[in-house]
This record gives sequence, structure tokens and C-alpha cells, in this order.
Amino acid sequence: MLHYAPVSNQESLMIHFAEHSVCAEETNSPPLLDPKIMASKSSKRRLHHISGRFALSKISQAKEGDELQIVHGAGGCISRDGRIFARCSISHSDYGAVAVMTPPDVHVGVDLEPKDRKISQGALNLILNEEEQNDPQDEHSRLRIWMSKEAISKALGIGMSISKDITHDGKSWMAKGSRWSVNRYDVRISDVDHIAMVALRITEET
Repeated sequence: MLHYAPVSNQESLMIHFAEHSVCAEETNSPPLLDPKIMASKSSKRRLHHISGRFALSKISQAKEGDELQIVHGAGGCISRDGRIFARCSISHSDYGAVAVMTPPDVHVGVDLEPKDRKISQGALNLILNEEEQNDPQDEHSRLRIWMSKEAISKALGIGMSISKDITHDGKSWMAKGSRWSVNRYDVRISDVDHIAMVALRITEET
């Protein structure tokens, strides 16, 4: 069954989890599907895409004719009649998907991973800055750092190329002149424990 976890806070964040196995049985297509991805030869890629859109449809009230775009510096934006009415982000694992949504003035990003995912040292070297590489961290901590940077980069609509410039000052994350909070959500999807990390921009630096 679908997992639903609404979150009420000052950012009006909404979050929804979906299992691939459930979405595969759905007969109605959700809105905001990307024709290019749906034309892919990979059935796995199509299913992941559909699951993410199903999750987003549960919280966005999106309808046919609406558009979802990734905007550089702004992340995922849903527009209707040329006007942005929400920001959003989607992430997938091999078991399910998560979608988050906020009002148009709140940047948001999400990353979803199985709790036991192992990040290779080569990949970590690409995202961790020198201070983070020298800081003794256990594997779970490094996964959360990876996911936090991924969520922030998605909220900005920028790839992980900026990951080494995303830093933590002991209180919050800093990226591109903005301060970010990153919250963790634990969820079980298809009998597999997952972590979702949700990034929200909290202030502009002056």
C-alpha cells in the first residue's frame, strides 16, 4: 500500500512515499509524466518515473496541462497557465519513490536511499570536501552527508558538481549563499528500511 506522511510546519512541507509494486498495478496514469522517459526502452526507468509522479500527484493536486520543470537555481517547479504554484522534488530507490512539495517561495529537495546503502570511496571522494574526508565518520554518517548534499543540490536545480561547496557549520548547511535545514525521515518501503533526507532553504545570507 502507499505510505502517506503529511508534515505540518512553518514551511508547509508535504511528503508522500509510494511502493513500485503498488504503482505497477495502477491502471490510471498520473499527471506530469515526461514523454521522453516514458518512451525509454527501460521498464525499470519507466516504473521509477511513474512511481515518483504518483507520489507527487497525491500531494500536489496537479492535473493534465500542468508542467513540471527543473529550473537552475530553483529546483523542481510545477506551473499552471505559465504561473508557478508549487516547488517539488522526487527521488527513487529500487523499491519505491518519494515526492515532496512546498509553496512556490520555499526551495525543497529530497533524496531517498535504503538504510544499508554503501557509498563507494571513489564516489565519496567526489562529493566530500577535504575537511569532511579527514573527519572520521562511520558509514551511516557518510551516507547521510551524501544524501543531504544530494537533496540540497536538487533543491537548487544544480547537479552534484557543487557538492564539495556544500558545507555544514555545526548548525546548518550552507550552499550558494543560502542556509539550509535537512531533516531525516525513516520509512519502510516494500519491507526495506529507507532514509529520506529533505532539504529546505531557511534563510538568505547577506
